[in-house]
Amino acid sequence: MSVPKISELLSLKGRVAVVTGAARGIGYCTAARFAEAGASVLIGDRNAEGAKQAAAELSKQYGAKVIGTELDVRSVDSVEALADKALKDLGALDIWINNAGVFRGEPLVETTDEDWTAMYDVNLRGVFFGSRAAAKRMIAGAGRPGRVIVNIASVAGVRGRVSLGAYSAAKAGVLGLTRSSSMELVKHGIRVLCVTPSMAETPGVAEMREAARSKDSDGDTVAAMEKTLRASFPMGRAAEADEVARVVFFCASDMAAFMTGSNVLVDGGLTTR
Repeated sequence: MSVPKISELLSLKGRVAVVTGAARGIGYCTAARFAEAGASVLIGDRNAEGAKQAAAELSKQYGAKVIGTELDVRSVDSVEALADKALKDLGALDIWINNAGVFRGEPLVETTDEDWTAMYDVNLRGVFFGSRAAAKRMIAGAGRPGRVIVNIASVAGVRGRVSLGAYSAAKAGVLGLTRSSSMELVKHGIRVLCVTPSMAETPGVAEMREAARSKDSDGDTVAAMEKTLRASFPMGRAAEADEVARVVFFCASDMAAFMTGSNVLVDGGLTTR
């Protein structure tokens, strides 16, 4: 039996990847790793200009074909259009990363219907829309190697957390959707995996941190929650966005060719406690 070289297993040359919510943060770092590995990448983000700027930066840095476009994962039409754009502009669809997400926390009794819907629409419904759109086109592209869907969940969906009921429920749903869809799609040669990070240093987290500080509140603010979280990490720190992206890249590469339905924790040991 011939054993492929590590360089071959890590190469994404000739493959087409879609990353949602990739104008910055974990999504941007993931798109960067894909471009570095030779993939053509389509970045979708609700910040259209940010997506186009990110694409231009990565294209220039890695010499890869990277396109940025507007995406609203709450809209099935927007998600379907993104999948069609991958086929039209890049010629295929091999890798789909459901990364786009929103974060907000309120105590259970203060969570409004609107709060719940906002968490559900982006963090779970959007993942469903993306998974379905990708799966349909990947099935049609039978025979292409390396077809994989990677969903981004959260440790909050594994262990729960005070004041994060809506967020935790949506992310727990992502875990269930990953397991179920992996069982359905394996017969088509499509892998489905979930990457579950804890807190990571991203621009979005930095903005929430500043917003929490500006409120000067003694309640369950993001700043207070961060302090508690940091103290609970066995590794003593939060992740860097690229540290999460590296694991997403591993899952999308042929290094993980015998993995499907798995939930890969990137949590600095947080769930061991």
